[in-house]
Amino acid sequence: MSKWPIVIAIFAAAIGYQIYNSLRHPIPLDLEDSDKISVLDAIGRTGNSLVLTAAKIGVDLAAIKPVKSLVDSVYSFILNGFSPEANKDIEILDTAIADVPVRVFIPRKHKTVIFPAMIYLHGGGWSWLSVDVYSRFLSHLSNATGLLIIAPRYRQSPEHVFPANLEDCRNVTWATLAGKSGLSIHTGYVIIAGDEAGGNMAASLATEFRSKIFMQILINPMLQMFDFHTPSFQDHKELLTGVTSPARSAIRWLRYTGHSVSWFPALLKNAHRFPSPEVMKHQSYLDSKTYLPSYLKLTESHTIQSKEYDSVISNKLKNLIVSESLCPALTNNVRGVPNVYIITSQFDVFRDEAVMYVTRLHQESGSKVKLKHYKQAFHGFFPFAGNKGWFQFKVSDQALQELVEFISYQVHRVMKNPIS
Repeated sequence: MSKWPIVIAIFAAAIGYQIYNSLRHPIPLDLEDSDKISVLDAIGRTGNSLVLTAAKIGVDLAAIKPVKSLVDSVYSFILNGFSPEANKDIEILDTAIADVPVRVFIPRKHKTVIFPAMIYLHGGGWSWLSVDVYSRFLSHLSNATGLLIIAPRYRQSPEHVFPANLEDCRNVTWATLAGKSGLSIHTGYVIIAGDEAGGNMAASLATEFRSKIFMQILINPMLQMFDFHTPSFQDHKELLTGVTSPARSAIRWLRYTGHSVSWFPALLKNAHRFPSPEVMKHQSYLDSKTYLPSYLKLTESHTIQSKEYDSVISNKLKNLIVSESLCPALTNNVRGVPNVYIITSQFDVFRDEAVMYVTRLHQESGSKVKLKHYKQAFHGFFPFAGNKGWFQFKVSDQALQELVEFISYQVHRVMKNPIS
């Protein structure tokens, strides 16, 4: 008799027990759809337990292809169900731009010869998920906004580390702006957008191509690996860690930059920061007392200083953690960056770095900024917009509708003669 059915049964039972225990963690009482969020949190906590346990002994589960496939399949089921219906109003084209594979979503119900476009960089911590997982959501987004959407299949870590991932997105962006995409796009109306890790790269490229990009849309963006003691990191040490985890965030940054995931405890203590004036001066960009508006009532916590210091890790990371292309929140010269629409969630470790960034853009860039903060939202909520399965969230649909209205006013209203 084969031993594998027994091994698989034991493994499944262990996972089930972990999910059962995770379901017992409290969910904020004032959070809408708490039953669904509780399930997401339980699944995430189970994943965290496996990832963190492996990371402590230097094993990166994202490097194991069957694990990656399993994670993508689970998330695809959560977002799309068993068999998501194709949107009959959207034409989907798999092609390449600048030798980078992309999937293009073309809204055929919009009678136009040439389209305003969005380059959308998907989330997943630079390692997990894919354009295929996001395909239903991006079809819905294209149909709702009337934008032609280009979704690059950028290389992922840990097989490919920074800046390879960003370079793929940069090449697609440059070719699109230069009119070399082979698509019917008005190059004067190109938006760059992304969520989470994709939001990080979108912010970086928006700054790089600041005179060419029409607008940037950043959704729950990861904008820095300098400070893991911002108020939102403090607030979520124990709260909803299956949905938004400080430790998981630290591991993603290490994986993206090509370093050992076993270093994550040092990042959580801020011991990865080289204590030189040249490095530590960047702390001013993440000062919650300066850049977190009190009227938003986000938190009662404040940025705290740490005296922890790991000489080996901080020496290895000292150039990366202040890199503006890696950590857009630390960009010194923000003058003239593209107008920005930032979506943030109350229950998200990245909440405060995004709010502080948009506050600084408002004060220093001279560009138009719009912050949409959702008190009932959690990290990763936006791609659930338009979900027809059990995981429907009112706040996701609300956020999409408000974005659609904004794009309609900012793009379609002013694009009076798109062929010119």
